[in-house]
Amino acid sequence: MNKTSPILLLFCAALSGGVLLARPPEADDPPTQPVNTDSLLLSADSLARAADSLKSLVNSLLRPPAKPASGLPAGTKPATAANEAPAEPWEGSFGLGLTVNRGNSSQQSFVSTLDLNRKGEKARFNSNSSVTSTNSSDGGRSQKGSFKNKFERDQNRRFFYFVALDLDYNRQAGIDLRMAPGLGVGISAINRRKCSLHFNLGANPVTEYLRYQPRRTKGHYLAGEDLRWTFNSRTRLEQSVVWKPRFDKTQDYLLNFNASLTNKLTGNFDLKLNLEGRYNSRPPLHDPPIRRQDWMFYTAIAYSLW
Repeated sequence: MNKTSPILLLFCAALSGGVLLARPPEADDPPTQPVNTDSLLLSADSLARAADSLKSLVNSLLRPPAKPASGLPAGTKPATAANEAPAEPWEGSFGLGLTVNRGNSSQQSFVSTLDLNRKGEKARFNSNSSVTSTNSSDGGRSQKGSFKNKFERDQNRRFFYFVALDLDYNRQAGIDLRMAPGLGVGISAINRRKCSLHFNLGANPVTEYLRYQPRRTKGHYLAGEDLRWTFNSRTRLEQSVVWKPRFDKTQDYLLNFNASLTNKLTGNFDLKLNLEGRYNSRPPLHDPPIRRQDWMFYTAIAYSLW
């Protein structure tokens, strides 16, 4: 028998009693029998049980469903660590650019770039490289490239340590290879989600392999600034300046400037505008004369590797 049967019995009993009470007595009715006490007690117990069953049913209907501890709707299983996709710490992109000049001068320049970045809770790694090859209609050809790496480790919210390795070459300027490892400390002036500004102070030896000259190594100070500004989910600006004066002659220095504006075109493709500047207060070659400054602006389409 289900839980609602006592309620039906109670309803039937009440209906039968009402009918009997409503019928008028007749003359030939038998005389009333004496009341049985045991029957009354059993009826009272049945009524009490029926009332308890009815109360339980009403409470179950009125009580709101209990929410699980996780706050999710009933019947929904909380996500486990195995089901969650791990956050990808690496970011990388590969870019290609082509510049064509036609008219008084006829030349074309091909640029390839590779950027790798990894950001952890207390450590960061950045690697940026570019290779440029230029061909002229008169048969001239020039090649240059740069390869920059930097690893940072936070000491606290404001200070961090860094190690860096820069590699450059410029065949037209007579630099077969310029190698500059360095280390130092940094200060986080601004460190927010949309904007970060860091200053770097350190030292590094600069070794140059020059054309038709012996290798030379000089000690340099290192002072730099790094800015990253995210305008929105599609556009960001990255800019850096590195100044490297010599230990013994601070009037002899190297100055590197870089600015990059990246705009997301689709899910994996970005449009990258880049401006690079190199300044050497004392060029290595004087015959033929080499200019102190070297600027390059290029546009490239970058593909996100991750």
